[in-house]
Amino acid sequence: MQVDDVQSLQQHAAWRLLRADDAPLVVAFLARVFTEGGAHGLPAGELADRLADLLAELDGTPRVPVDARGYLDGWAGPDGGWLRAWYPPGSDEPLMDATPAAELAVAFVRGLQPRPFVDTAARLGAVVDLLRALATEDVEPALQRDRYLHLTATATGLLADLRAVEAAFRARDRELRDAIAAGDGALALDVAAGRRGIAETDQGRSFHACYDRLLSPRLQDELIELLDRVHALPAVRTCTDPRMRRIRHDLVAAAQHTRQVLRGLVDVLRTGLDDRVWQENRRVLDLVAGIETRARTLSAGLADLDGFAVELDDLHPTVVLPMERHLYAPPRRAAVDSARPEAGDEDFAAAALFDQVQVDPVPLTAHVRRALLQRPRVELATVLEQHPLQHGLAELVAYLSLRDEAFDVVLPAPSDEDQPGDDDTVAWTDPDGRARTATLPRVVYARRDTDPRAGSRHPAGRRAHPAVPTVLAEDPR
Repeated sequence: MQVDDVQSLQQHAAWRLLRADDAPLVVAFLARVFTEGGAHGLPAGELADRLADLLAELDGTPRVPVDARGYLDGWAGPDGGWLRAWYPPGSDEPLMDATPAAELAVAFVRGLQPRPFVDTAARLGAVVDLLRALATEDVEPALQRDRYLHLTATATGLLADLRAVEAAFRARDRELRDAIAAGDGALALDVAAGRRGIAETDQGRSFHACYDRLLSPRLQDELIELLDRVHALPAVRTCTDPRMRRIRHDLVAAAQHTRQVLRGLVDVLRTGLDDRVWQENRRVLDLVAGIETRARTLSAGLADLDGFAVELDDLHPTVVLPMERHLYAPPRRAAVDSARPEAGDEDFAAAALFDQVQVDPVPLTAHVRRALLQRPRVELATVLEQHPLQHGLAELVAYLSLRDEAFDVVLPAPSDEDQPGDDDTVAWTDPDGRARTATLPRVVYARRDTDPRAGSRHPAGRRAHPAVPTVLAEDPR
């Protein structure tokens, strides 16, 4: 690239766009609508509305009438060249689209943004794969030239990536130095031990993988052979890039330079840490030497012991385990309502307060004991056949909550293998004449002198010991 060539490119539309006074507005708008938005051939009125919205956002004020169409006409004019306008058949409103020069300017600005991670190992693998495909596959000459241009861009991009990696290493070095200077002792120890540093990041590991593969003799021999075969293709001779003939040497030189920079940064960082550790150790040695000198002076009787004392907080350490500490319990505040209660209405239906059914568990216990006199185990369904329910569901719940020293209530353990045949169905009639049924797991009463699990095909699980044997139920009437 010569000076005259660069000077002639100053008249390029992309160059003029980057040098324009309103370049940030133009590049941001074109990128939002065409590059990122994916629009093609928008009507000029719609494009002007979008530009007016963007200008209103930048001003931070409600949208006001602006000459957005004038902006677009200037960008599409001879002095601009960033928009292309044309009239479709049968329409009096022009369509507008971004020009290739605008796409180049947007891509250039996007490339200026910092990349958090540059995968040089993957880029090197892409270069090798393109070389292999171009040298071994038999395709049309046009496709060969396109692949060669793509190979050239990828290989030269790898050279730029190596410079970006070097800049990333220097930025990481500054971050580590600032963190260590701010007093991060743990980071300093990790860096000195080699656990954390510049080369131990994802960027460093990717570069080391690229460097090791690039300097392997096997890959170097393969690159020589592939480059010779690619440049011998007739379709490539017309578009040969001189840089590709020496790309192998340029990549090795760039990788070695980046490696030397990385090694120098690591060495300087560790040297600074070693100096800091040496100074801290020197201070400790000075303190120890002062203590020894003072001790020798006191032991020789050359100094008075008056005023020489050592204070100890305690004769033994106080150990408080974390689990011995009580959890914090906030004090409860009693809410006191000082307002006088309002008088209620005397005329209300008080019958609902007396329509309660209280089931006495004593007769139910007698029924179970009488049934257990004839056998060691009896089921709830058998007891209910002899003594039908008189108080409905309340009495059934009372049977389940019986507690007596002569027998145990054995309830089935929950299991995924329970069959529907293991359930019992209990029926009774309400005082209003409606028939009721309830399905519940089979409940067994067993005397205390027998094993509640013996002789039963039901998987009895546990014994029930309820806390409240009396059950209050609302009268269904």
